[in-house]
Amino acid sequence: MILKRYTLKTFLSFYLMSTGGFVGIFLLGDFFDRVDDFLTRDAPLTSLFLYYIYKVPFVLFYMAPQSVLLATVLAISSLAKTNEIIAMKACGVSITRITLPIIGASLAVALLVIVNSEFISPTASQRMNHIFYVEVRKGTSFKDIETSNVWYKSKTGAIWNVGNYNPDNLTLETISIYLTTSNNQRITRRIDAEKAVWVDQHWEFMNGTVRNFGLDGLEKTDFFEQQSFAFPEVPSDFITIRRRPEEMSLRYMYDEIIEQQSEGKDVTEKWLDLNYRLSYPFIGVVLALIGIPLSLRSSRQGGLLFSVAVNLAIGISFSFFYAMCISMGRGGTFSPVFATWGPIALFTSIGFYLLLTVDSEKPLPFFE
Repeated sequence: MILKRYTLKTFLSFYLMSTGGFVGIFLLGDFFDRVDDFLTRDAPLTSLFLYYIYKVPFVLFYMAPQSVLLATVLAISSLAKTNEIIAMKACGVSITRITLPIIGASLAVALLVIVNSEFISPTASQRMNHIFYVEVRKGTSFKDIETSNVWYKSKTGAIWNVGNYNPDNLTLETISIYLTTSNNQRITRRIDAEKAVWVDQHWEFMNGTVRNFGLDGLEKTDFFEQQSFAFPEVPSDFITIRRRPEEMSLRYMYDEIIEQQSEGKDVTEKWLDLNYRLSYPFIGVVLALIGIPLSLRSSRQGGLLFSVAVNLAIGISFSFFYAMCISMGRGGTFSPVFATWGPIALFTSIGFYLLLTVDSEKPLPFFE
C-alpha cells in the first residue's frame, strides 16, 4: 500500500507539472495571437484576464492526454533511474502492481475530463466567446445562425427544407415543403418554390410547383408564378442557433442528435462528434499503457531524453492514426463508433501486451 501511494504521488506530481506547462504554453501562444484584438479595441485588462481564466477548462480537455503521457514517462524514468523499480521487484512486486496506480490515475483523469466537458467547459467557453466576440469585437452575437440547408418540422407536421435563409431581408430560397398524412406515413402534397418573401404577415411564394399525391402516386401538378399559402410558420421559426462545439455539453449534443434524427436529418457527423468528445479523454489511458513499458525498456538503453523521444514518437503515431480514423469516419468509410473507439481499443490491446511482456526478452512469450 505504501509503494502504491509512493508511485501515485510521483505520478501526480509530474502530472501537475506537465499540465501546468502545457496549459501555460498553449495560453501563451494564444495570447500572442489574440492580444492585438484586445489592444486595438481598447478592451479593459479585466476582459483579457477573464478571457484566459474561462479558456483554461477548454485547454485542459485537449491537453489531458499529452500531460498523462509525459507524466507517465517522467514518473517511470525517475523510479527507474534511482533503481526503485528494481528494489520493488526484488521485494516480489510485479511490474503490473507497481504501475497499477499510474493506470488508475490516468483513468481517473479521463473521467474528470469528461465531467469537465459536461459541466464546466461548456459554460466557461460560452463566457469566453461572449467576451471575445461581443465585448471585444462588438459583435451582435457570438453564435452562428444556420442559413443554408435548413430543415424545419412544424407543429402541423409540415416539413420544410430551405436551401438558403436570409434573416436580414426575411427571404427563403430554394424551398421544398412536404405535407404528410396524420401518421406521417405518406406524402400528400409537395410545394417547391424558387423564393419566398415575408410580406404582410404571410409568405409569398414565387416560381414554383404544387404536386398532389394519392395512394397510387402523383395525381396533379400545378405551376404558379406567385402564390400565398396558409402556413402558420413565421421567420423566427427558421432561425436555428448553431453553437460552437466547445459550448455544447454532452447531454446537449445527445438531445440535439435525437431531435434531428426524429426529423429525418442525417446525424452521422453529429454522432461522430459526440463519440469523439467521449473517447478523446481516454487517449490518456492508452498512452499511459503504452508509455509504461516503453519507458521501462528505453530506460535500460538510454537516459531520460531517449525515453521521452521514444514515447513522443509513439504519441505522434497514435495521434496521426486516430486523426486518420476520424477523417474516414467523416467521409463515411467508418461508423462513428468504430472511427473514435477503434484506435483506442487497438492501442489499448498493444499497451496491455507490452506491459505483460516487459520483462521478457522474447516478442511472443505466450506462444513459447
